[in-house]
Amino acid sequence: MLVVDDNEMLRALLGRILCAEGFRVSVAGSVEEALRLDAAAHDVLLIDLRLGGRSGADLIDELRRIDPAVTARCLVLTGAPGLDPVPAGLPVVTKPFTADELVAAVRGVLPADRGHGADRG
Repeated sequence: MLVVDDNEMLRALLGRILCAEGFRVSVAGSVEEALRLDAAAHDVLLIDLRLGGRSGADLIDELRRIDPAVTARCLVLTGAPGLDPVPAGLPVVTKPFTADELVAAVRGVLPADRGHGADRG
């Protein structure tokens, strides 16, 4: 799984929550860093819409060019659901959220063949 958020503290918290649930988690603070980490190859992409430079929507557009099916594995984070344009059809986790809400949302986009076991990426 790849978590993309420009807030370092939130990235670390999300990583801890998801690791505690048995997920393997990589983190990125920008669109560019996510692309360097081969974002499209991850089972789940947890992407904040508001990143420091380019937006999470920009990242999703880039990933669609690499793999059009990638949106089935994307989960969007936003603190301003009325202001941030959410790419059509993507599930959204609105900040603030609980750990249980986050984990349930991640499980909702996790590919069916990856849903069990402690080594989920």
